[in-house]
Amino acid sequence: MNFATRSRSELLQAVVLLGAVLAAPLLLPREAGAQKVKPVPFDQERYDKAARKNPDVVMIGNSMLNTRLDKRLLDDMSEPNSIAYVAEGGTRSLVWYLKLKNFAAPLNPPPKVVFIFYRDFDFTAPWLNLEGERLQTARTFMKPEDEELLEFAKRQGGIAPRSPLDFYLPEQLTLKLRGKISDAALDIGGVGRGRSGDTELQEQLNALFDFQNLRADVFDAGAVANDILPTDFKLFTIDPAKNFLEKFNHLAKEKGMRLIFYRVKRRPNEKNVVLQDKELVEYTSDFRTWAESQGHLLIDETEDPRLTLSMYHDGDHLGKHAMAEYTHIFFERVKHCLPVPPRPAPAAAPTPSP
Repeated sequence: MNFATRSRSELLQAVVLLGAVLAAPLLLPREAGAQKVKPVPFDQERYDKAARKNPDVVMIGNSMLNTRLDKRLLDDMSEPNSIAYVAEGGTRSLVWYLKLKNFAAPLNPPPKVVFIFYRDFDFTAPWLNLEGERLQTARTFMKPEDEELLEFAKRQGGIAPRSPLDFYLPEQLTLKLRGKISDAALDIGGVGRGRSGDTELQEQLNALFDFQNLRADVFDAGAVANDILPTDFKLFTIDPAKNFLEKFNHLAKEKGMRLIFYRVKRRPNEKNVVLQDKELVEYTSDFRTWAESQGHLLIDETEDPRLTLSMYHDGDHLGKHAMAEYTHIFFERVKHCLPVPPRPAPAAAPTPSP
């Protein structure tokens, strides 16, 4: 029997795939449900930092904000408006509401405008990213009375209070698997080469695990769970028994804050187009109609041709090289929403004649 010669890269990929199958059962916690939830204090330092800015505008979100906006540049362009950023990677709609409730609303005075960066169906699935380290992060935005909100969010996804899923869901498993499989592949691939080959091997592994080299629909900056929601969760609703949207609305009106629901452009295809199914188009339209009826706004950058595939790094994240360009585009799109008209940009100095 003749065997085809395989490259070193193909060997590493085979190790990765085999390792994923063999290692998964070994990595699952045996007594996850028996672990105790450690108290996590409210992040008073973060609140104080926002309060010191006395912001006219607060921007809430996750990495969809952090990997897009050059904050110093936006601050400069937005003057005399003051902006506070309350963004934490991986957070979803429950934490965004906690940020509004515990970080924006208590400010004196409250901000006039609050931006909330989101993707597609984020608001219909309040249980997303409430496990393991993500749960610990969520608690840093919580006050004692917010435990009820947390339990509500979990129930929407069928997650029992303090269940094993609090500690271990696929995202956490994926992080451990990638680390352990990478180590195993390094050991196996280095057999017979000695220590001198470790650096080269590690570089190949880093490239293999880089999100840019994986299918965009597999590891999509945390968006996969959003994309595979059941049909029932793709219908727009403000039913307080299903999500937090009416709570956002009620609190904003009570404090005189205008909400800007800002839908970011997902990673486009090679033609710089984001394909949207009928459900998503209808959901976004209904969301916009409701938001405007309440005096808020929904801004959608999805069809902006200026946001091209070359600006993206991994999944829906933009690369650092694109942040300044994106920030200029963003500012032009939203400057009419700012409470105070921004100062005109200084005129460019005339080019001296030869």
